[in-house]
Parts: sequence; C-alpha cells; structure tokens
Amino acid sequence: MTRKRGPFGFTLLELMIVVAVVGTLAAVAIPKFSNLLRKAKEGATRGNLGRLRSGLSIYYGDQEGNYPNCLWGTNSTILTSTLVPKYIDKIPQNHTANYHVPTTAVFCHQDNDSAHDGTGWGYDGEYTIYCPSMCLSHGAIWLMCTHTDTKLTRWDTY
Repeated sequence: MTRKRGPFGFTLLELMIVVAVVGTLAAVAIPKFSNLLRKAKEGATRGNLGRLRSGLSIYYGDQEGNYPNCLWGTNSTILTSTLVPKYIDKIPQNHTANYHVPTTAVFCHQDNDSAHDGTGWGYDGEYTIYCPSMCLSHGAIWLMCTHTDTKLTRWDTY
C-alpha cells in the first residue's frame, strides 16, 4: 500500500513564529555584542596604560631615580624620545570607547583636569627645584578623559 504525501514546505504561521524568535534573539544579542566591543577597547587601553607605566618604571631604574622631564604642553615628544625604542616599541593609542578619537598624544601636565579632556595621555614630567619632596606625582601617567568606563570608573583615575 502506498501513502499519499501531502504538500511540502512550511506554513505561514510556522514561518512567522521562526521570524519572531530570531528577531527576539537578535534584539537581545546585538546590545550585548556592542558592549563587548566597548569592554575590549577599555581593556586594551588599561593594558596600554600599564605598558607605559612599566616602561617608565624601567627607565626610572636605569636612570637611577629620575623620570623624563618636560614642560607643560600638548603633544609632547618627551616619552617618545626617552622610552622608544629601548623601553617600549611605540607610544600606544588610548581608546576611550565612544568618547574620544584614539590618539598617541602625550600632554605634559601636573594634574588631570577637565579642561584637557580627550587630549591623550597625561604625564607629570615637570620637575622643579622643589622636587622630589613637593612633586609626589612626578613621573605619573594617566588618561586625560573625565568620562567613565563600563564600571562607572572615571578614566583619569586609573
């Protein structure tokens, strides 16, 4: 005995249910994916900051307790001329995800203020006659960004 076979394919209702399920999954997955990209950029920036600090520490040891000195100014080349290529291969970019354009610029300053938000890396390289007793942050490097990361920590506090 042979069976009669019915029509092949899916019904309209089945297709609509599949589209609804795929749409729901996409609505949940896409925001999570974009958040993962932001977290990856934040991790890269924190790693680059650690790389700069490590290079400065090795320089400090090689120079018997002296950090590179510079005067206040934007896009200073002091770290490039003293750290590259002996201590680090290049000045890394900072990726303040969704806030500023990535840059390798170094801004020589004594503190991290909002007036220079987004100018790049901040470096306290100013050495005066009162240092080292008065310049407690001499040799410090930070990110010149007053925005917060995904954990609501200000970038300039790292």
